Amino acid sequence: MYALAQALRAFKRHPTSALATFTTATVSFALLFLVGLVLWNLDRVIATIQSEVEVVAFLQDGTAPEALLAEVRRWPEVREARFVSKEEALATLQLDYPYLAQASSLIENPLPHTLHLQLTDPAQVRQVAERLARMPGVADVEYGGEITERLIRLLHGLRVGANVLMLLLVLDTFFSVMGTIRLSIENRREELRIMLLVGATRQFVQAPFLLEGLLLTLSAALIALALGNLAYRAVSEAVQELLPFVPVLSREDLLAASASLLLLSTFIGYFGAWLSSRSHMQDSEI
Repeated sequence: MYALAQALRAFKRHPTSALATFTTATVSFALLFLVGLVLWNLDRVIATIQSEVEVVAFLQDGTAPEALLAEVRRWPEVREARFVSKEEALATLQLDYPYLAQASSLIENPLPHTLHLQLTDPAQVRQVAERLARMPGVADVEYGGEITERLIRLLHGLRVGANVLMLLLVLDTFFSVMGTIRLSIENRREELRIMLLVGATRQFVQAPFLLEGLLLTLSAALIALALGNLAYRAVSEAVQELLPFVPVLSREDLLAASASLLLLSTFIGYFGAWLSSRSHMQDSEI
């Protein structure tokens, strides 16, 4: 009770500093939460894109597909390989364009036999495509590699930038907490010196400052989570209406992200307050 009372009293002693730290922490945690969710979504998007990467080999007329299919299935990079005949390809095309069914009886099927490869590691798509193109009986290979690789590089670049931003936000909040605790110690410097002289332990003296740091960061994190969850749900619903194929995070994912932010805010508040109070009390010889 003593520690809690002193922590609350500290907010009254320096409300401007406490409010500045609280505001900084709230904004930082809200941005941290949203950026973290965006990163998580980017990972889902990258995984979805990579899982759909497919190498398609167009076979020359007269090529025996069985031997070629057996060969590529032995490659360690290939997760799945299947043969699609020209008749099957035409039937699939006619499902999308029904009017082709009438023309198919008038002209010969122009489509080639194809092999469709899915890889264990989509990052190796270019190497597999080049290797497949050199095989006898393969007329051409397509995999949409350049577009896919550029998109994945772009998403990875965004991920690196977001990680840097998250680190800066954490450091900003951490040093704000340290500054507030140092000010609290300065305001009670003589009182703390007397408490130590009459036998109070340093742990007892530090407890109010640790609780002050925790109260600042946890309260800021709770408000940031409320705002962040509302913002993410609104944006994700709008994205799903426009781009329903883009994956979004579930309620369980949001709960996990919220719990992670609460743990992080607890660490920042406690460790920042502990480090600041410990170092400042030693420097001031309290």
